[in-house]
Formats: sequence, structure tokens, C-alpha cells
Amino acid sequence: MEDRLKVYTALSRLSFPRSYQSKILLAAFLGMQLPLLGLVFYLVLASPMGFESTLGVLAVALFATLAGTAATLYALYGLLAPLSLTSEALRSYLDRDQMPELPTGHADQAGRLMASAQYTVERLDEMIHSLGETAAKDSLTGVYNRRAAEARLVEDAARTRRGRNGFMLALVALDRLEHINDRFGRRSANVCLRHLAQILRHNLRDADWVARWNEDEFMVGLWDLQASSAQAVLERIRDVLQEDPVRLPNGEEVYLTISGGTCQAAKGDDARRLFSEAAEALHRAKQEGGGRIIYEA
Repeated sequence: MEDRLKVYTALSRLSFPRSYQSKILLAAFLGMQLPLLGLVFYLVLASPMGFESTLGVLAVALFATLAGTAATLYALYGLLAPLSLTSEALRSYLDRDQMPELPTGHADQAGRLMASAQYTVERLDEMIHSLGETAAKDSLTGVYNRRAAEARLVEDAARTRRGRNGFMLALVALDRLEHINDRFGRRSANVCLRHLAQILRHNLRDADWVARWNEDEFMVGLWDLQASSAQAVLERIRDVLQEDPVRLPNGEEVYLTISGGTCQAAKGDDARRLFSEAAEALHRAKQEGGGRIIYEA
């Protein structure tokens, strides 16, 4: 590879012209003009023809050379376009996260370069988004993790401050998880957590979100619902849990209950206030024996 790049390395160190494309065009121009200069010197110094004949030959040679040079430089400029487009597309993706749209139907080396760059960027973009989603998910339940929940809560609180209404934050805790863990083991406790996460996801809409906040608590964001409608969603989740038992690894079925606390967002609320109110309501629900949801205005 180093041997193949010797000429390129040497020419790339030239300060003029600076661009790669300009260097190629200059090399092509000089390569076509040097033979003309040699012909000129020969005709001037060694040709037995008269001045007028020599001048006529020079004029024809000059015109033909300039025309050929212009056509050649134009063709080279077009042939170098795939390199420029590929470079610009990669830079746009890196700087502005703009997906390239390079042509992929050309079979020569430049066409394969564009197709390979397009394919590589698409695969890279898929991997980046996949890694981002994986980093935002709780490994046990598959819902958002705490870090992602914090980001979503801050974002949604900002939307309420900008005037959008209809957001409710809920904190939901699985009752008696420690008892289940002590009696049936950690594996059974994990099954219960996954069961709750699944029911939460199945009863929420696309605009809503759910995240595992800590060991036995989940954070739920409900959008574009009146307080009564949001309460109906949470009550339905609680009822489904009570009607749909979870089967533990040992074959035993257990009915789960939840405690919950909510806070209906108002214009001007920040994430700290929303979480504080919902957490306080959840604490009161637990103190009152669990199995209930307390709603804060």
C-alpha cells in the first residue's frame, strides 16, 4: 500500500494547488501542454519551413491542443465527481447527521466506491441507533432505564413549559416484591417485574412511555389525556394485574398488586416538581397499605 501511495504522498505535500482535484487537473494540463512546447521549440529552432508556414502549423497545433485540453479537463472533472460527492456525503453525515444519498448503480471503481460508502454509512447508522436504543433500555424488562427516563422527563417538562398540556407523570411500584423474592427466589421476582413491564407497555399508547426507575418502581409518562382519562388508564393496568396472574418458574400462580402516585403537569412545572409530587403520592399509597393509586393535581 505504501508503494502505491508514493506518488500521491509526494504530490499531496505540494502547497499549490491545495485540493486533490486541482492537482489532478494541473497534472493533466501539464502533461498535454509539454508536448506542444516541445513542438514549438523544434519548429522554431530546427524547422526548414518559412516563418509563415511555421506560424500556421503552430496555430493549428495550438488550437487543437487547447480544444483537446479543455475536453480532457472537463472529462476529468466529471470523473472526479464521485470522489468529491463521497467526501462531502461522509462529512455531512459526521457533522450534521445527514444520511447520504449516493448513487449505487454504477459498476466501475468510482461507482463501487460510492455504493460502498452508502452501504457502510447505512449499516453504521443502523448500528449507532441500535446501540443507542440498547443503552437506553433496562436489560431485565426491556423498557427504558433510569437514565433514559430522566431525559424523557426533562424533555416532557420542557414541553409543558412551552404551553403543551395534557401530561401526567406516574410512579408505579410492585407491591410485596421483597416478599416474593424471599419466598420464591430472585428468578421469580424478576418474572414478576417483567410481567408488570409487559402489562404497562401493552396498555399504553405510542405517545406514552414507561421506564424502570429502580428495583421495584416504574415511571410512566402519559400524554394528551385529561386527568380522568389518565386515571382510567392506570386503573385499567391495576385491574389487569389483579385479573391476570403471573406464573412463576415453579409453576405457582401469583396475583400482583401495585401502588402508584401521579402528578398532573401544569404550565411552568419542571421535572423536579413533577417527580417530587408523584414520589410523595406513591409514598403515601404504600403507607396506606398498597394496592391503590393516589392522584395529585
